[in-house]
Amino acid sequence: MAHVMGDISFGQTVGMLKNAMDGAGTAHGVIANNVANVNTPNFRRSDVSFKEALAATEATQADPDELALTTASDRHFDVGGAQAPEPFSVSTTVDTGTQMRVDGSNVDVDQEMAKLSLNSSYAQSMGQLLQNQYSRLRQAIQS
Repeated sequence: MAHVMGDISFGQTVGMLKNAMDGAGTAHGVIANNVANVNTPNFRRSDVSFKEALAATEATQADPDELALTTASDRHFDVGGAQAPEPFSVSTTVDTGTQMRVDGSNVDVDQEMAKLSLNSSYAQSMGQLLQNQYSRLRQAIQS
């Protein structure tokens, strides 16, 4: 009987950091696309909201000090109870807001470059934290 090995898990922290790096990579590509199209007439910039998706991957426990509502149907909302984790999924949205330029584009290159810098710092921090986690795992294995 053949044994099929699925994805190897190195723990919840490593998984969260990997998702954070994936989200930052997607955001980097979208921001770079916005900058590349700064002079494209009628171009609409895009945004990536991965930090909300990252937070949703964490399960939350029910507050023991609150009374949770019981649901009897799929159409009822869970209020105050535990929330199951959601799979990590990055969403990209097109900003249809106010046009910034005469040519119909809504890309502000200074704003995009600031976002790119922040995202780059975020990705670098997550990468360093991920490297630290792998170093700890390596130490635990070698000890």
